[in-house]
Amino acid sequence: MEKEIRLNYIEEKLETYLQSVYKHLHQYPELSAHEFETQKFIETELVKLNIPYRKMANTGICAEIHGDQPGKTILLRSDIDALPITEQTKLDYSSKKEGAMHACGHDAHITVGLGVGALLQEKKTKLKGTLKLVFQPSEEVHPGGAIRMIEEGVLENPKVDAAIGIHTNPYLSPGQFEVKDGYMLASSDRIYISLIGEGGHAAAPHQSVDAVAMAGQFISSIQNIVARQVSPLDNAVITIGRIEGGYTSNAISDRVDLAGTVRTIKKETQDAIDAKIEALLQSITNFWGGTYTYEYERGYPATWNDARMTQLAKKAAETCIGKNSMVELENPYMSGDDFVYFAQSIPSVFIYWGTGMDDQEKFPWHHPKFRVNLLSLKYGVALASQMILTFLNEE
Repeated sequence: MEKEIRLNYIEEKLETYLQSVYKHLHQYPELSAHEFETQKFIETELVKLNIPYRKMANTGICAEIHGDQPGKTILLRSDIDALPITEQTKLDYSSKKEGAMHACGHDAHITVGLGVGALLQEKKTKLKGTLKLVFQPSEEVHPGGAIRMIEEGVLENPKVDAAIGIHTNPYLSPGQFEVKDGYMLASSDRIYISLIGEGGHAAAPHQSVDAVAMAGQFISSIQNIVARQVSPLDNAVITIGRIEGGYTSNAISDRVDLAGTVRTIKKETQDAIDAKIEALLQSITNFWGGTYTYEYERGYPATWNDARMTQLAKKAAETCIGKNSMVELENPYMSGDDFVYFAQSIPSVFIYWGTGMDDQEKFPWHHPKFRVNLLSLKYGVALASQMILTFLNEE
């Protein structure tokens, strides 16, 4: 029974294919729940590869490779949606859609899914069990597409025994990976706040209730929740990402709207921050004589990596790429992902995969200049394929 994936074989057989697929997908991004042309493209490639599939969650796909011998079932998740960002990379394969960009690397995730499909479909006579290639929509917008695919039965018939998720990381070089046993990602919640005052003339502030002043005090004070009311050994982030209010330079605003995110690992910290934000809003608005509205929207829960699947990832990286290619993280990332719903259902592992530009400035996820190193694609295919092969064929 074949036990190893050879990187040089992927380079020889799939390098051109992987880069072609990636460049096409990058040029034609589609936003969450609107991935219709992306779905058609994936279908076309699966037909070429002679891999059967079914559509799910409206714009998603589940493809299946059945080995010639019975065995376990493993799932590889590739999310497929883009972000509402106008690209600024000036690449010759930049997004052709104004206001849409694959700025998180989901196009690379699809490419890896198809590359794994091409490689393991060719080797299915030497494969035990089943591989489900899941191309999942709407990761970027809560409640996400994963939960819908699970509700539609993606984990059944055949029943899935384990799942893998890999994600681009622009701060790691090609051939490098990161993983962590236990919590790998944070919960990702949203907060929506309106501070409501009473408008008036800028020359007579005492006759008004200044919503901008309330907002300023609130934004300055909210960081003290993490700095002084959360243990320094705990993980928590509060970010206000949007502020809107006011009319003109000489008028006092009667309303300011804020939106932000809260990231935590522990549920008790999540609950405490929710309560502390409301207490702060009450204190500030009482002092100024204003009022407020407040919504705390629970997003994706924190993602937990299974210990055995984490070990599988480490072993696979050493086998097909080399020693020290997989780094064990000390602390989780504070980003979130709806892969968590697979992880809550079955033993799973979420891995960060190096896609950084070694000789150029590195831009983070969700940045208009975010880039994926084309040389990294083969490493993603190699690791995922090796994990799948080892999991299915191990005795």
